[in-house]
Amino acid sequence: MKTKELVKNLSIWGAVFVILLGTVLHFFYGWSGNNFIVGLFAPVNESPWEHMKLVFTPLVLFSFVDYYYLHSHVKNYCFALMKQIGFAIVFILAVFYIYTSITGHSILAIDIGSFVAGIILAKYFGYKILTGGFKKWEFRGLNALSAVILIILTAFFFYATLNPPHVNLFLDETTNTYGIYQNS
Repeated sequence: MKTKELVKNLSIWGAVFVILLGTVLHFFYGWSGNNFIVGLFAPVNESPWEHMKLVFTPLVLFSFVDYYYLHSHVKNYCFALMKQIGFAIVFILAVFYIYTSITGHSILAIDIGSFVAGIILAKYFGYKILTGGFKKWEFRGLNALSAVILIILTAFFFYATLNPPHVNLFLDETTNTYGIYQNS
């Protein structure tokens, strides 16, 4: 199979996986009886930031499959993953804050639509990076730097679950609390 076709197929399957797992991941923490470990990977409340785990966790999990098949075919895999995660998070949060500033409240259909669109666009950008569509982003050390950024982002997700900053991004407006310990 040619590299572009392999990347395309994995991008499509990756998008499907992330959308499906991200959807059910919303409920994992509650289903687990509020298990601490599950809470590090699944949303522990209804804050916008905790919902970014619906993107982050499935993309990272699928990256193990992706990398297994692609590591010998592509350059800059970690960079592509970092860009996918970053794009999806920024896209979903931007849509959320723009439309809620207009409507004054959240609308589930728009939240779901922005999640799906964010994943599809992120996987498309990952495809473009992995197939050489963005050559200007290739430089020595890019993967190492991207891997470090991904590790820092993972650590921040854990930290923000346990000790979230008290700003609106981390606030569960339904309970007026923050993080896993529900400290207000």
